[in-house]
Amino acid sequence: MHKKKYFTLLPPFLILTIILAYTLPSDKKTYAFLAVIAFWITYFGWIYIKKKKRNE
Repeated sequence: MHKKKYFTLLPPFLILTIILAYTLPSDKKTYAFLAVIAFWITYFGWIYIKKKKRNE
């Protein structure tokens, strides 16, 4: 696991998820889950790009 990347991305996305969960109307609270999905896409994308650059 790439701990530095994980802990760099986690706080902003966690704050975003909490803010969205509290501010969105009750019928749209499931959209807060999209921030979690965006976190994992960003995390794995960052790892993929670094591995690709290292191999070149």
